[in-house]
Amino acid sequence: MSLDNLTLGSKLRDARKNAGYTIAQVSEITRIRETLISDLESDNFETCGGYAYARGHIRTIAKLFNLDSDALIEDFANATGEFDRPMIDLLTENNVTAPKPQRAKVSYKTLASGAAAVLVLLIAIPTVSSFFSSNKAATPAPSAGATASQNGQSNSEAANAVATKSSAVTVVLTGTSGKSWVGIQDSSGAQVFSGSISAGESKTFTDSTQLQVVIGNAGAVSLNVNGKDLGISGAVGEVVHLSFDQNGSTQG
Repeated sequence: MSLDNLTLGSKLRDARKNAGYTIAQVSEITRIRETLISDLESDNFETCGGYAYARGHIRTIAKLFNLDSDALIEDFANATGEFDRPMIDLLTENNVTAPKPQRAKVSYKTLASGAAAVLVLLIAIPTVSSFFSSNKAATPAPSAGATASQNGQSNSEAANAVATKSSAVTVVLTGTSGKSWVGIQDSSGAQVFSGSISAGESKTFTDSTQLQVVIGNAGAVSLNVNGKDLGISGAVGEVVHLSFDQNGSTQG
Protein backbone atom coordinates (compact mmCIF):
# COMPACT_ATOMS: atom_id res chain seq x y z
CA MET A 1 0.00 0.00 0.00
CA SER A 2 1.39 3.38 -0.98
CA LEU A 3 1.85 6.13 1.61
CA ASP A 4 -0.81 8.24 -0.14
CA ASN A 5 -3.42 5.56 0.60
CA LEU A 6 -2.68 5.47 4.33
CA THR A 7 -4.93 7.30 6.77
CA LEU A 8 -3.55 9.98 9.10
CA GLY A 9 -3.64 7.58 12.05
CA SER A 10 -1.82 4.88 10.08
CA LYS A 11 0.95 7.33 9.14
CA LEU A 12 1.45 8.30 12.79
CA ARG A 13 1.47 4.66 13.92
CA ASP A 14 3.89 3.53 11.18
CA ALA A 15 6.27 6.42 11.90
CA ARG A 16 6.32 5.53 15.61
CA LYS A 17 6.95 1.83 14.97
CA ASN A 18 9.65 2.53 12.35
CA ALA A 19 11.44 4.74 14.92
CA GLY A 20 11.24 1.94 17.49
CA TYR A 21 9.11 3.87 20.01
CA THR A 22 6.26 2.59 22.14
CA ILE A 23 3.16 4.66 22.82
CA ALA A 24 4.34 5.05 26.42
CA GLN A 25 7.70 6.48 25.28
CA VAL A 26 6.03 8.96 22.91
CA SER A 27 3.71 10.00 25.74
CA GLU A 28 6.61 10.60 28.12
CA ILE A 29 8.53 12.71 25.56
CA THR A 30 5.61 14.78 24.22
CA ARG A 31 3.51 14.94 27.46
CA ILE A 32 0.49 13.77 25.44
CA ARG A 33 -1.65 11.14 27.23
CA GLU A 34 -1.23 7.57 25.98
CA THR A 35 -4.97 7.23 25.35
CA LEU A 36 -4.94 10.30 23.09
CA ILE A 37 -1.96 8.98 21.11
CA SER A 38 -3.74 5.65 20.67
CA ASP A 39 -6.94 7.40 19.55
CA LEU A 40 -5.04 9.56 17.02
CA GLU A 41 -3.42 6.44 15.56
CA SER A 42 -6.95 4.99 15.21
CA ASP A 43 -8.21 8.19 13.45
CA ASN A 44 -10.36 9.05 16.46
CA PHE A 45 -10.06 12.83 16.99
CA GLU A 46 -13.07 13.35 19.26
CA THR A 47 -11.24 12.69 22.55
CA CYS A 48 -8.72 15.53 22.12
CA GLY A 49 -11.04 18.16 23.56
CA GLY A 50 -11.48 19.95 20.24
CA TYR A 51 -10.00 19.97 16.77
CA ALA A 52 -7.56 22.79 17.63
CA TYR A 53 -6.01 20.56 20.33
CA ALA A 54 -5.96 17.59 17.93
CA ARG A 55 -4.00 19.67 15.40
CA GLY A 56 -1.51 20.64 18.11
CA HIS A 57 -0.97 16.99 19.13
CA ILE A 58 -0.51 15.96 15.47
CA ARG A 59 2.13 18.66 14.92
CA THR A 60 3.98 17.68 18.13
CA ILE A 61 4.15 14.01 17.12
CA ALA A 62 5.09 14.93 13.54
CA LYS A 63 8.01 17.01 14.84
CA LEU A 64 9.24 14.09 16.96
CA PHE A 65 9.41 11.77 13.94
CA ASN A 66 10.43 14.40 11.33
CA LEU A 67 7.13 14.08 9.44
CA ASP A 68 5.58 16.73 7.18
CA SER A 69 3.20 18.34 9.68
CA ASP A 70 1.46 20.47 7.02
CA ALA A 71 0.64 17.38 4.97
CA LEU A 72 -0.70 15.61 8.06
CA ILE A 73 -2.88 18.62 8.94
CA GLU A 74 -4.25 18.52 5.39
CA ASP A 75 -5.10 14.84 5.93
CA PHE A 76 -6.81 15.84 9.17
CA ALA A 77 -8.85 18.52 7.38
CA ASN A 78 -9.95 16.04 4.71
CA ALA A 79 -10.92 13.49 7.36
CA THR A 80 -12.89 15.92 9.56
CA GLY A 81 -14.08 18.56 7.13
CA GLU A 82 -12.43 21.27 9.25
CA PHE A 83 -10.72 23.38 6.57
CA ASP A 84 -11.13 26.65 4.65
CA ARG A 85 -11.96 28.43 7.92
CA PRO A 86 -9.96 31.24 9.56
CA MET A 87 -7.66 29.86 12.28
CA ILE A 88 -8.89 32.46 14.78
CA ASP A 89 -12.43 31.07 14.40
CA LEU A 90 -11.20 27.54 15.10
CA LEU A 91 -9.21 28.63 18.16
CA THR A 92 -12.15 30.62 19.55
CA GLU A 93 -14.53 27.74 18.93
CA ASN A 94 -12.31 25.40 20.96
CA ASN A 95 -11.76 27.95 23.77
CA VAL A 96 -8.07 28.29 22.92
CA THR A 97 -8.37 32.06 22.65
CA ALA A 98 -11.03 34.57 23.59
CA PRO A 99 -12.80 36.70 20.95
CA LYS A 100 -11.20 40.11 20.36
CA PRO A 101 -12.99 42.65 22.56
CA GLN A 102 -14.70 45.61 20.97
CA ARG A 103 -12.86 48.91 21.41
CA ALA A 104 -14.80 51.39 23.50
CA LYS A 105 -15.89 54.54 21.70
CA VAL A 106 -14.55 57.87 22.99
CA SER A 107 -16.98 60.77 22.96
CA TYR A 108 -16.10 64.32 21.90
CA LYS A 109 -16.98 65.47 25.42
CA THR A 110 -14.31 63.18 26.88
CA LEU A 111 -11.73 64.43 24.39
CA ALA A 112 -12.55 68.06 25.25
CA SER A 113 -12.15 67.35 28.98
CA GLY A 114 -8.78 65.72 28.37
CA ALA A 115 -7.58 68.67 26.30
CA ALA A 116 -8.59 71.07 29.08
CA ALA A 117 -6.66 69.02 31.66
CA VAL A 118 -3.53 69.10 29.49
CA LEU A 119 -3.81 72.89 29.13
CA VAL A 120 -3.99 73.30 32.91
CA LEU A 121 -0.85 71.16 33.33
CA LEU A 122 1.04 73.21 30.75
CA ILE A 123 0.26 76.36 32.70
CA ALA A 124 1.13 74.85 36.11
CA ILE A 125 4.42 73.11 35.21
CA PRO A 126 6.59 76.27 34.85
CA THR A 127 5.41 77.52 38.26
CA VAL A 128 6.15 74.18 39.98
CA SER A 129 9.55 73.90 38.27
CA SER A 130 10.49 77.40 39.46
CA PHE A 131 9.51 76.52 43.03
CA PHE A 132 11.68 73.38 43.14
CA SER A 133 14.60 75.14 41.46
CA SER A 134 14.67 77.81 44.21
CA ASN A 135 14.52 75.14 46.94
CA LYS A 136 17.29 73.17 45.31
CA ALA A 137 19.56 76.21 45.26
CA ALA A 138 19.09 76.59 49.05
CA THR A 139 20.11 72.99 49.79
CA PRO A 140 23.73 72.73 51.03
CA ALA A 141 26.10 70.67 48.89
CA PRO A 142 27.24 67.34 50.37
CA SER A 143 30.76 67.07 51.73
CA ALA A 144 33.55 65.49 49.68
CA GLY A 145 33.71 62.55 52.11
CA ALA A 146 30.00 61.85 51.83
CA THR A 147 30.21 62.06 48.04
CA ALA A 148 33.10 59.60 47.96
CA SER A 149 31.19 57.25 50.26
CA GLN A 150 28.11 57.40 48.06
CA ASN A 151 30.18 56.84 44.93
CA GLY A 152 31.92 53.90 46.57
CA GLN A 153 28.59 52.33 47.49
CA SER A 154 27.25 52.88 43.97
CA ASN A 155 30.34 51.28 42.42
CA SER A 156 30.06 48.30 44.77
CA GLU A 157 26.39 47.83 43.95
CA ALA A 158 27.14 48.09 40.24
CA ALA A 159 29.87 45.46 40.53
CA ASN A 160 27.53 43.10 42.35
CA ALA A 161 24.84 43.66 39.73
CA VAL A 162 27.27 42.84 36.93
CA ALA A 163 28.47 39.72 38.72
CA THR A 164 24.90 38.53 39.25
CA LYS A 165 23.91 39.28 35.67
CA SER A 166 26.88 37.37 34.26
CA SER A 167 25.94 34.12 36.04
CA ALA A 168 24.18 31.59 33.80
CA VAL A 169 23.73 27.90 33.15
CA THR A 170 25.32 26.31 30.07
CA VAL A 171 24.56 22.76 28.92
CA VAL A 172 26.51 21.01 26.14
CA LEU A 173 25.01 17.82 24.69
CA THR A 174 27.26 15.49 22.65
CA GLY A 175 26.07 12.46 20.71
CA THR A 176 28.22 9.45 21.59
CA SER A 177 26.49 6.61 19.70
CA GLY A 178 23.36 6.10 17.65
CA LYS A 179 20.78 8.87 17.60
CA SER A 180 18.51 10.47 20.19
CA TRP A 181 15.66 12.97 20.30
CA VAL A 182 16.34 15.98 22.57
CA GLY A 183 14.01 18.66 23.92
CA ILE A 184 15.23 21.83 25.70
CA GLN A 185 13.11 24.36 27.65
CA ASP A 186 14.36 27.61 29.19
CA SER A 187 13.53 29.04 32.63
CA SER A 188 10.22 30.44 31.35
CA GLY A 189 9.11 27.02 30.09
CA ALA A 190 9.48 27.98 26.41
CA GLN A 191 10.73 25.30 24.01
CA VAL A 192 14.13 26.45 22.66
CA PHE A 193 15.02 23.21 20.83
CA SER A 194 13.26 20.03 19.74
CA GLY A 195 15.11 17.68 17.42
CA SER A 196 17.62 14.87 17.13
CA ILE A 197 21.33 14.64 17.90
CA SER A 198 23.61 12.08 16.22
CA ALA A 199 26.94 10.52 17.19
CA GLY A 200 29.76 13.08 17.05
CA GLU A 201 27.36 16.03 17.03
CA SER A 202 27.36 18.67 19.81
CA LYS A 203 24.77 21.29 20.73
CA THR A 204 25.17 24.09 23.32
CA PHE A 205 22.31 25.81 25.21
CA THR A 206 22.49 28.71 27.69
CA ASP A 207 19.96 30.40 29.99
CA SER A 208 20.27 32.95 32.78
CA THR A 209 18.77 30.72 35.49
CA GLN A 210 17.63 27.23 34.44
CA LEU A 211 17.44 24.71 31.57
CA GLN A 212 15.03 21.75 31.40
CA VAL A 213 16.43 18.84 29.34
CA VAL A 214 14.59 15.77 27.99
CA ILE A 215 16.65 13.05 26.28
CA GLY A 216 14.80 10.28 24.43
CA ASN A 217 17.76 7.86 24.33
CA ALA A 218 19.88 8.65 27.38
CA GLY A 219 22.61 6.11 26.53
CA ALA A 220 23.45 7.96 23.31
CA VAL A 221 24.16 11.43 24.75
CA SER A 222 26.78 12.76 27.17
CA LEU A 223 26.36 15.93 29.23
CA ASN A 224 28.64 18.83 30.15
CA VAL A 225 27.11 21.39 32.55
CA ASN A 226 28.86 24.68 33.38
CA GLY A 227 32.17 23.20 32.20
CA LYS A 228 31.80 19.99 34.25
CA ASP A 229 31.66 16.67 32.36
CA LEU A 230 28.74 14.56 33.69
CA GLY A 231 29.12 11.71 31.19
CA ILE A 232 26.27 9.56 29.82
CA SER A 233 22.88 10.55 31.22
CA GLY A 234 21.31 7.06 31.43
CA ALA A 235 20.79 3.70 29.76
CA VAL A 236 20.23 3.01 26.06
CA GLY A 237 16.56 3.58 25.22
CA GLU A 238 15.86 5.31 28.55
CA VAL A 239 13.98 8.63 28.57
CA VAL A 240 15.35 11.08 31.16
CA HIS A 241 14.10 14.47 32.37
CA LEU A 242 16.80 16.72 33.86
CA SER A 243 16.93 20.26 35.25
CA PHE A 244 20.08 22.36 35.62
CA ASP A 245 20.71 25.75 37.25
CA GLN A 246 23.77 28.02 37.69
CA ASN A 247 25.14 25.69 40.37
CA GLY A 248 24.90 22.71 38.04
CA SER A 249 22.38 20.93 40.27
CA THR A 250 20.13 18.41 38.58
CA GLN A 251 16.92 16.59 39.29
CA GLY A 252 14.92 14.00 37.37
